[in-house]
Amino acid sequence: MILRRGTLLLLILLVAGGSTRLCAQELTFLGGFLPEVDHERSSYTWQVDYRQDFARYFAGSIAYINEGHLRAHHRDGTAAEAWGRLPFDHDRFIIGLGVGGYAYFDTQPVHGGDTADVHGTALIASLSATAYFSDRWFGEVMVNRILPDRDIDLTTVSAGVGFWFGRTQKPTPGKLGDAPDEEQYVTANELTAFTGQSVVNTFLSQKAAAWAGEYRHGLIPHLDWTVSAIYEGDPKIIRRSGGASQVWAVNNFFHNRVAVGAGIGPYVYLDHKNPPPSDRRIPAAVAPLFSLTLAYRLSDSLMVRAVFDRVVSNYNRDSDIFLIGLGYRWGR
Repeated sequence: MILRRGTLLLLILLVAGGSTRLCAQELTFLGGFLPEVDHERSSYTWQVDYRQDFARYFAGSIAYINEGHLRAHHRDGTAAEAWGRLPFDHDRFIIGLGVGGYAYFDTQPVHGGDTADVHGTALIASLSATAYFSDRWFGEVMVNRILPDRDIDLTTVSAGVGFWFGRTQKPTPGKLGDAPDEEQYVTANELTAFTGQSVVNTFLSQKAAAWAGEYRHGLIPHLDWTVSAIYEGDPKIIRRSGGASQVWAVNNFFHNRVAVGAGIGPYVYLDHKNPPPSDRRIPAAVAPLFSLTLAYRLSDSLMVRAVFDRVVSNYNRDSDIFLIGLGYRWGR
């Protein structure tokens, strides 16, 4: 339930960003480090941040944060934050203070050499400094303080570059950007074949080749539905395959050539390495599937799509699936 709430916040923010008359969407990629804490050695961190201005001094964001590999913790998750922003120098430099919730996945070692996938939530507070150095590109420094109740507190320090998706070329004082041309766009029918890799969330990070197929249909502007078949390969400790159905919050840019989205739904699977008890009448199991996607339209009928899936298990076998595929579009 906690994880579903965190992902629901993410979906609401993406839908709000697509359906309002504002369009100062900012996508930022950051990398950095974790300072040493509680006798844990320092480690790397990286983050992908999507931010939406709702007023000149107020914004919302969602972010994927990977907290690196500490000795006893491999933690990552999704944050949803509200931001107060203070602009300087005709909005070319902005200081931001954010606070919100963080839904995390922490891979921890247990006795006997096995791994536990700990799921939880935390308070997150962030400080950012953003400088626009061209019409669309900007640099950003970010500090996050993550404060869970039942896990270690951590601070991440990172820096990176971002891209401003507004239709106008540059943010101007008191103006958040024009509404996108694609406001009423509805996704066409799409059929996509994917290949990629699955990674099981253990301390050994067992990997295998993965495949998937997806049918996507736009229901209304900024809302898609998909049905997909997934094979996670054979990384030795699992051998899962099954089908998923998801709803997606999506947004489109650059005359509908670029699309981003976040999806959630049930994944019905069979794990041939970890079968259910023999007294169960139905051999399949169900897990939540959380996903992010980025697509680029090559022509009226062809597109390339990348998908990141997170399978959330209840038997310490969470996995990440990284996929890229070629799709065919029709209709609309």
